[in-house]
Amino acid sequence: MIEKISDRVAGLLAAALTIFQIYTALYMPLPGMAQRAVHLGLGLAIVYLYYPKKRPEKLVMKNLSYIFGIFCALLALTACLNVALNWGVMAKPMRLAIPWKSDKIFGVLLAILVLLGTKKVTGWAMPLIAMVFLCYAYFGSYMPGMFKHAGVKFGNLISMTYMCTEGIFSSILGVSTDQVFIFLLFGQLLETLGGSEFFLEWANSGFGKLRGGPAKVSIFGSALFGSISGSAVANVVGTGTITIPLMKKVGYDSAYAGAVESVASTGGLIMPPVMGAAAFIMADIVGITYWQVCLAALIPAILYYLALFVTVDLRARALNLRGIPKDQLPDGKKLLKEYGYIYLPPLLVLIFVLGVLQYPAYRACIYCCILLLALACTKKKLRGVLKKEWYHILVKTAKSSMTVIMACACAGLILMSLQTSGLILKLSNILIAMADGRLWLLMILVMIGSLIMGMGLPASACYIILAILAAPSLVALGVPTIGAHLFVLYFGAMSAITPPVAMAAFAAAPIAEEGAGKIGMTAFKMALPAFLIAFCFGFQPELLMIGSWYSIVFVFVNCVLGVAGMSIGIQGYINHKVNIPERILWVVGGILLILPQIALTIAGYVLVVILYISAKKRVVTI
Repeated sequence: MIEKISDRVAGLLAAALTIFQIYTALYMPLPGMAQRAVHLGLGLAIVYLYYPKKRPEKLVMKNLSYIFGIFCALLALTACLNVALNWGVMAKPMRLAIPWKSDKIFGVLLAILVLLGTKKVTGWAMPLIAMVFLCYAYFGSYMPGMFKHAGVKFGNLISMTYMCTEGIFSSILGVSTDQVFIFLLFGQLLETLGGSEFFLEWANSGFGKLRGGPAKVSIFGSALFGSISGSAVANVVGTGTITIPLMKKVGYDSAYAGAVESVASTGGLIMPPVMGAAAFIMADIVGITYWQVCLAALIPAILYYLALFVTVDLRARALNLRGIPKDQLPDGKKLLKEYGYIYLPPLLVLIFVLGVLQYPAYRACIYCCILLLALACTKKKLRGVLKKEWYHILVKTAKSSMTVIMACACAGLILMSLQTSGLILKLSNILIAMADGRLWLLMILVMIGSLIMGMGLPASACYIILAILAAPSLVALGVPTIGAHLFVLYFGAMSAITPPVAMAAFAAAPIAEEGAGKIGMTAFKMALPAFLIAFCFGFQPELLMIGSWYSIVFVFVNCVLGVAGMSIGIQGYINHKVNIPERILWVVGGILLILPQIALTIAGYVLVVILYISAKKRVVTI
């Protein structure tokens, strides 16, 4: 009984949160602090009612678990409602300087609820980091050496945590409130109305007939779906159930099929125009528009998928694989005629409104949601889907936002602790000292930290922490700000295909019927060119659309050839099977082409041309 009540209330609160977000996106009637308070209050309540997903088996303990969740949900709603209703009074200087007793109680409760709620959604890593920095801020006077500071008084800590826009209700939570949620709604609408199936079928009609066609379908479909979903694991599960069996059917082995889907799905996190939730958070932290983030990420994303495309094509040539028979493929023209006018215009309008009209991201997206609904209503079948699923769309959208809401709220605690203690200014110096002032070594250290952090956190949470802790040190050594932030985002995302954890590989394993370790290692090798491209963010800003158009084109062409050369070396095939020494030379040539110094680039061209001429002269059939 109590389980049904809890689930029903959670569903109603989730629907209420989505309706609230739609209303504020259209009219924006509340001050920022009040809007964030309602957003977080409903989000926390939903988290405590839905989680943990696995309840105790004994009835008494199970009921106690639900009762505890309901109690915490009520506390969260009360604490946040207090801010929403009394924000104007609480913001007065005297009250900020000397918080009331009720402020201290609610502040401590909300901080604990945020930490515990974040643990329920993302695991222990992020809340533990927040607790360490909170303790550091308060006990700073007891710290040794350069880590010592005056310590932040309890009253000041509470006022900044609970009563200001520097703590839990920071601008980072504002990104979740103002922008991310509406994009999640757009993604949910697109998925429920069959958008993901349309894009996969459309990709299949175009690429399926090519050699190794299903692998190329996976690349195209996963890039689109992953950009909207923002989760490599969800992307693997969503598209891999279709593409992995098809890849195996045409001749790819299980490990390779799972690896292709894992790499393709992971790339969706860095693929414009959506890039999951991280792009919105990045725009706020860096202080640029969302569109500028998308432009900076475009060339690296193209190179990422180009490397994967070349790799699967070479593999198909080596194994003499065919595509899917034409009579088994969907009719692309028929698909476009029947459904293209529903799913394509919202995406095109989104790009136009963001890039040309320069509208705020949330406003552009809410218009696209309205357009998608209007177009869907022209189809009787989709009208039926909307009529049947409208409530579930509201609920699923809110549930999918829980990771972002909790990560943003917890990040506010981390950022506030670092700012009040002054550690945020010292961290860059510490990291630079560890790297002995060498940018390449600092980037390796940050890469390792990003990969490790990404193994235990969702992409958006991982990016937030690294953007606060690591990105400033890269900027201090001359990396463009957007380059530093894309670097940490890139490797936080790459952790999904980096052993030993490689969560995307674990998601692909049961579908491919292969061990996750084998899939992870294969995926890691496929993505090696992308790892090198990310390091060039610090040395070749042209990759981020920074510089003259001719220098951008020059660097892009070099990197395209470099990525292709590395892919040939890694795959071990061009028009014949390549021996080990030649493979090494291909990889070296590709690396030289990607590296920034002109002398190295010329050497790379010379080496690659020699290797290519040599390969053309040999016609060996495997």
